[in-house]
Amino acid sequence: MILNPFKDKNVLVTGGSKGIGLEMAKELGRLGANVAILARNKDDLESAKEQIESSGNIRVVAYACDVTDSETLNDCINMVRFEFGSIDGVIANTGYCHPGNFHEINIKDFDRQIDTNLKGTVYTLRYAIPYILENDLGGFVAITSSPAGSAGIFGFSAYGATKGALNNLAHVLRQEYGDKKIRVHLLMPPDTDTPGYREEIRLYPPETKSILDGGPLMTPEAVGKKLIRGIANQKSVVVVGGMSKFLLISLRLAPYIWERYVSWKKKSARKSAEENEIAANQSPSESTDE
Repeated sequence: MILNPFKDKNVLVTGGSKGIGLEMAKELGRLGANVAILARNKDDLESAKEQIESSGNIRVVAYACDVTDSETLNDCINMVRFEFGSIDGVIANTGYCHPGNFHEINIKDFDRQIDTNLKGTVYTLRYAIPYILENDLGGFVAITSSPAGSAGIFGFSAYGATKGALNNLAHVLRQEYGDKKIRVHLLMPPDTDTPGYREEIRLYPPETKSILDGGPLMTPEAVGKKLIRGIANQKSVVVVGGMSKFLLISLRLAPYIWERYVSWKKKSARKSAEENEIAANQSPSESTDE
């Protein structure tokens, strides 16, 4: 890390009670920041608050809030500003993924992904940025996106679309606030061993499993630390993980590589499914003869 811009600063983290959000909050605490975390579950928040407080002599506040509830979210952000006296940075980290074939995903699951990933981030930043603008030295905004926002991934129609929208939002905010001393960071974590990820992979279609198979699964501790270090080093886009970096570079320089890879993996998954179906439909006598 080139520098530590977090010492004695006040940072708000949504989705900060577990997973990557919690680990980013803990790393901020270790670097001397006062931390406010927002999440829905009060028990998770209390546990997270204790963990972050153990990072050092810092202040930690926690508020139970659903980021899709704009009025309650606004109240919580106002309380953070009141408790700390200022807000120097915000990490909009809430996210939800419900993969599946486009025509099979329930409309409610589309809505939840759009509400949580896109609208929840928009609400958070809309209410927090005016407070960051109060600071003479400015501050920062960080948006947790995903490589799926740049690469079309089978099964991620809603999730990828919301993350793609966040990518664009980051570019717009950088234009609007870059000359007002607000840095805008786009965070690109890889597949990470979090509770949300473990729920998500159970819903993968066979093609999605095949396409994403083989990539390393990183720990939230490692990912959270790398993301915070990327923000500290003032990187506009913070990409974590070798596979994520390779994917994004390939899409920029040779997008046909990704398309061919996806086509190959889809065929492989479907062929395997057909073979399994044939084997399952064989009679016991046919299986014995073979």
